[in-house]
Amino acid sequence: MATRKSARNRKSSRPASSRKGKATGRGKGRAGRSAGGAATTAGGADELLDMNQAIGMLKTSRPTFYRWLRSGKVRGMKVGRQWRFRPEDIERFLGGEQPRIEVPGDLTPLIEALADRVREAGVEPVLDAEVEPPRRAVHLMIQLGMHNRASDIHLAPDRPHAGRGGDAWLRYRIDGVLHEVVRFDLRLLPALMAQWKILCACDVGVSDRPQEGRGMIELDDQSFDLRMCFVPSQPFETTTVRLLNAKQVSFEFARLALSPDDQQTLQDHLAAPNGVIIVTGPTGSGKTTTLYACLEMVNQPHLKVLTIEDPIEYRFDHIVQTQVDAEAGLTHERALRSFVRSDPDVIMVGEIRDPVTLQLSLQIALTGHLVMTTMHTNDAASGVTRLIDMGADPFVVAESLRLIVAQRLVRKLCPKCSKPTDLSATQTQHAIELANTGGLNWDVLGKEFRRAVGCAACAQTGYRGRALVAEMLTGSGAVRTAIVNGASTEELQRVAIGEGMTTMQADGVRRAAAGETTMDEVIRVAALAR
Repeated sequence: MATRKSARNRKSSRPASSRKGKATGRGKGRAGRSAGGAATTAGGADELLDMNQAIGMLKTSRPTFYRWLRSGKVRGMKVGRQWRFRPEDIERFLGGEQPRIEVPGDLTPLIEALADRVREAGVEPVLDAEVEPPRRAVHLMIQLGMHNRASDIHLAPDRPHAGRGGDAWLRYRIDGVLHEVVRFDLRLLPALMAQWKILCACDVGVSDRPQEGRGMIELDDQSFDLRMCFVPSQPFETTTVRLLNAKQVSFEFARLALSPDDQQTLQDHLAAPNGVIIVTGPTGSGKTTTLYACLEMVNQPHLKVLTIEDPIEYRFDHIVQTQVDAEAGLTHERALRSFVRSDPDVIMVGEIRDPVTLQLSLQIALTGHLVMTTMHTNDAASGVTRLIDMGADPFVVAESLRLIVAQRLVRKLCPKCSKPTDLSATQTQHAIELANTGGLNWDVLGKEFRRAVGCAACAQTGYRGRALVAEMLTGSGAVRTAIVNGASTEELQRVAIGEGMTTMQADGVRRAAAGETTMDEVIRVAALAR
């Protein structure tokens, strides 16, 4: 006890400026043993406070203190099996300051490299000298991603190379393709991970198991929603950050830029009083954007619209949106059973993942409601066979199915640098085949093909933005008969094309012939869709 009293006396007698200047900050321990520091300090063990003392200084409860500790707001360290705290770190928290993160190296080269890339994007970098280096670096990563239109930030360790230590690397996913931005000293990665965790309220002391978090940040007068996933790897963690700016996202139906026929088809089915509309495609194919555009279309005062999502990506006025909470027992199944008793007109199910959700969705559609949802299949015809493989009765599928929209995203040519081009003989033959076998007349296309070049506006990629290529399988009489008769995926595809469907590949040729994208891009996406 004498040691504790002496620690208090020394703390109170030390000038405030000295205490603040001596704060050292957080370092990452191994396998979750540390929440931000080494087990020793320059001043020795008698400079440290135990947990009861720290809680007493902060005048808070133990659960609240644990929450602050896990989120990185309070810096702590493990000495043996006990938590210990530096008095100056508690003082920083009381003063409303962010805890300092210990950096085993110099972050200046990384910060300068990021700042240069931000300037190349035509923006003045955020360089607040009073902000700690890890936080400054993270802000620059977000700022660069924001102005390069990145959807995701990827930060990961790389293996050691001969003659030197390992690197960490920063990459951005832009228009669906990963681009490496910078490599830096691997030793700096844990400090950056700790800063990302503080930003999204994850446990900074955990590095041996996955974590997910969410945060908000304002930069350049814009507010961004950050969704982060941390995954253990060797020798350090890796993280992926999804950048979302709700103010920049538009769900206007016209912005889907579908072909005139497909746009009219989708509008007609959205006006129907019942049935199932399914949007299908792999992760990252724009399903959520299409589904939300459909929601915006049906969001009318005379309709009651309910959604069950996991998670809720964006908020809508006048729509009742519910988020899955498995721990609280709020599942897709339970929500759908409640929705039916809530006098709905339209129900949106974020994704059909299990047979129970599927059966309920089909039954709700049969009882006079419009149901919209998503699945993961390669094409529209595969969506039908997937429903049946999951246990749905073919007759029920045929009766409830209204429309399946299968889609991909292709990169759009940069309008500032793309140039006209002629297709090679091989490309021409491939384009004719994709068009004619996909329900599109090659002879009526404009043939205004262009090629990618690259300039400052598109970061030398030749592409800027993405466009939708889609196919729509309607529940016509011929399609319903084929479903009931047990038609294969290939047979369903042929029937749907005979009923007027244009395949995704043919839709891609249409966009390339209009000068919106390249045939190389269409062929790449066509290969992925098979």
